[in-house]
Amino acid sequence: MLVHRLSVCVVIAGTLLAAGCGRGTREADTPPVTSPLPASAAEWRLIGGGSYGQHYSPLHQVNDSTVGALGLAWFAEMPVRDGLTGVPLVAGGLVYQSGPLGTVFAHDLRDGRLVWSTTIPIHFPTPLVPSWGARLSRGLALWGDTVLKATGDCRLIALNRFDGAIRWEAKSCDPEAVKTITGAPRVGDGKVFIGNSNADAGIGRGYVDAFDIATGKQLWRFYTVPGDPAKGFESPAMEMASKTWGKDYWKTTGGGSAWEAIAYDPVTRLVYIGTDGPAPFDPRQRGADAGDELFTNAIVAVDADTGKYVWHYSTTPGDGWNYGATMPLVIADLVVAGVSRHVVMSAPKNGFFYVLDARTGRLVNEPKPIIPINWADRVDMATGRPVMRKDAMYWLKGRTDAIVSPSPMGAHNWMPMSYSPETGLVYIPTTDYPSRMSENKTNSVGGVEIDFYYALSHGLPFKGSLLAWDPVAQSARWVRDIGLPYQGGTLSTAGNLVFQGTTEGQFAAYRADTGEPLWSFAAGSGILGAPSTVEVDGRQLLLVAAGSGTTSAAGFATRFSGKAPGPPRLLAFELNGKAKLPPLPAPAGPLAQPPFPRPDSRLALRGKAVWDANGCELCHGYKVVGGLGSVPDLRRLTAERYALLPQVVRGGLFKAAGMPVFADTIREEDLPGLQAYILDQSWNGYDSESRPAVTPPAR
Repeated sequence: MLVHRLSVCVVIAGTLLAAGCGRGTREADTPPVTSPLPASAAEWRLIGGGSYGQHYSPLHQVNDSTVGALGLAWFAEMPVRDGLTGVPLVAGGLVYQSGPLGTVFAHDLRDGRLVWSTTIPIHFPTPLVPSWGARLSRGLALWGDTVLKATGDCRLIALNRFDGAIRWEAKSCDPEAVKTITGAPRVGDGKVFIGNSNADAGIGRGYVDAFDIATGKQLWRFYTVPGDPAKGFESPAMEMASKTWGKDYWKTTGGGSAWEAIAYDPVTRLVYIGTDGPAPFDPRQRGADAGDELFTNAIVAVDADTGKYVWHYSTTPGDGWNYGATMPLVIADLVVAGVSRHVVMSAPKNGFFYVLDARTGRLVNEPKPIIPINWADRVDMATGRPVMRKDAMYWLKGRTDAIVSPSPMGAHNWMPMSYSPETGLVYIPTTDYPSRMSENKTNSVGGVEIDFYYALSHGLPFKGSLLAWDPVAQSARWVRDIGLPYQGGTLSTAGNLVFQGTTEGQFAAYRADTGEPLWSFAAGSGILGAPSTVEVDGRQLLLVAAGSGTTSAAGFATRFSGKAPGPPRLLAFELNGKAKLPPLPAPAGPLAQPPFPRPDSRLALRGKAVWDANGCELCHGYKVVGGLGSVPDLRRLTAERYALLPQVVRGGLFKAAGMPVFADTIREEDLPGLQAYILDQSWNGYDSESRPAVTPPAR
């Protein structure tokens, strides 16, 4: 029998203040499993290794003295076109890997031989968001003999761990309502927890579902933002949250998606949820007299058994910059001011690092920025609120823009950070580049104008770094610049090592205490997910998934690096490994001369507005530099393909292949401009390859 006693929580200004507002007492027949480490040296069942999500391993055969002998043990070519981003999971001598478009693979841990694979057919809906999400899968979950997989068309699938047979499936969201699932399921106490994303489209309410792993029965749903008061509130928490939103908020706003940061804590038996921001991004479009708009941009704790609200902490109340708090959470036990504290750590987009008491949600120490930021001066410890700077508030400037840091992609995105109890440091893949923001109500993503590449043309930082952060001192121990923004997640080990992959195709090891680079391997394919490590037959294996991504940040650095995208592979490393990768596939040939003359620049500029407003860059790339994975490179369109543009964009000709239908947002009269923009960028690509431009005859 379980006994719950929760006190009434008082929340003021986005910060939980009431004394004793915590978990209460619980009587359980058996004590919970509380180890932060993997349960066995031979297994890596959870995304973060152990129950605390620390991405840390006590293995030390590969260490700062031996890592120079690390070599490739085996590799597995993955029969998919889009890149891999999930953490390899290990149980019973098999490596489980999530792939895009509904794929799951199980390989033999010793030699990489494929044991089974399953492809779950994706039912592509009309909107852009689920089509984008179907190509990006950030991992699986293991529980007992069950593999759990979420799909871009909003389903949660349970598979038999031994043969991949489907046991049950449940629908967690509606793809036709502009929802998708890209994150890995999280598990604990026989339950699986899953959220979803609307890709900043501002449509609908965020929420997290809990299902019974054995049966697929839905146990509870926690909404992260309130709905229409006329329809009643699902809980007292939603009624409380509604008072922090502006007039008629349910008519014009949405958000709070929980698309990645979900963590089950076996000590408190709480589920911690990191939520995305409100949308539209511009606060003026979200209703008058808005307050903190709970529970957006927050870490929220709910009871794992019931889904009832326990506490929350808001990181960026009143956000106008898309500074979500959906980055992976890490649970740890730290000694702060001589007192042992059980904490939740978060490095959200806004650039501050937060250490929260896991039972109450209170700040343990003063958050400090992990990169240079300009939207806030500090976090006020008396209120728990950021002290914001008006010069970053573009919405106060009319049509005048603001240069903001971090960019709306964040100082830290979804790539996992790790924590080493050996060094006491958190290893964070950070991103540092400012962006320009201004109002533009027509843009479908956020309802604002964002120049993500402003830094490139203005000589400002545009980089990704590996940061070793002391969460107790709230200061950097060391930092190493890695390359372009959006580098891979991290793994730290008892061998005084930190491992990280890069989107430029390197897999590297650094000394954990000093940041000294010790080893690297040319993987040839971009790496975004975090590695895992296990022991088999007395040898330590390092596992990492590779494959230059297709969508969003997954393909960002690959496009900017100028390198051809490498193939999706699962890589395994061991000391004295002797395996060799085959040569990379030959890159696509040079761009052919576009089939039509360069268009009028004014028409192309109008087409760029259509391109930007409809989020075409999410899949087809910056300035139409695409051709990664299953998304075609539009710079290679033939005259015949240009003729099909109306049927493709508005008519749904390629819907079955995942091309969204834009009949509601792109008008017939918009198509000439859109075609002109694609054609103009095709000419730019052709000319950049130093070929003499020969204008074809007019048609």
